[in-house]
Amino acid sequence: MTRMENLQPDLDEQARQDAVYQAAMSSINASKRKTERNGYAVMSSVMGYGEGALGDGLFAKTSHAAKLFMIAFGCAVPPFLVWWVLL
Repeated sequence: MTRMENLQPDLDEQARQDAVYQAAMSSINASKRKTERNGYAVMSSVMGYGEGALGDGLFAKTSHAAKLFMIAFGCAVPPFLVWWVLL
């Protein structure tokens, strides 16, 4: 047997390990890209909501009315609960 024939199994194993390593690294990179893409989607929707809520359109008026309703609800519920429980 020549020296090259003795090294062939080692070279084949190294090639297999390199292929497995490359597959694992591409999977990790794909996972990172997916996480980053989800973050961009969330920020885009939040910024779109903010732009729409601060404008002059129907959505802005509805959003403002909802904010006022929630403030009034938060201020009115505690006294009603106290009256209900204590009286």
